[in-house]
Amino acid sequence: MDQTNLRRGKILVLVAAALVAAVIVSVLLIDLNRKAEIEEQKEAIRQVIPGIDEKDLDALLSMQVYAAYGQIRKGQNLPVTLKAADAVLEDQHRFYPEGPIFGYGINYLGCIMIFLDENVSEDRATMDEIYQIIDSHANATEPGNTPVLFIRNPQFQLDMEKV
Repeated sequence: MDQTNLRRGKILVLVAAALVAAVIVSVLLIDLNRKAEIEEQKEAIRQVIPGIDEKDLDALLSMQVYAAYGQIRKGQNLPVTLKAADAVLEDQHRFYPEGPIFGYGINYLGCIMIFLDENVSEDRATMDEIYQIIDSHANATEPGNTPVLFIRNPQFQLDMEKV
């Protein structure tokens, strides 16, 4: 009977060690995956905003960049582009609550930022469609050059009792 308990104890120790090893490997893989994802985001932003410094890059990364298109170039009239695209985006119900767009603007780096509802699962095809609408209204000589970053935007819930 002592041998049986000893054998069970050894098996339990082995199972526990295997579980600990599996958890450690899972954590390491998740960390590596997250680092690779961040590097992909950095590269996408650098393609849109060539010469961006690390401080600005980190600031954009903290905003949950979902997709990046185009490239900043001289002579782009982004306010005119956004104004022209606004009516089409509105007609196609791309704005919240019917669509994923909460709002948009132009950042100090000279890039259009489209803020998306973080609770709506949008695929890359939808982002492509929205980008095509914006880019089609640009005065750029080459299509596909309008600099646009899609940002996941958290919803804010106001507590009216505290206001």
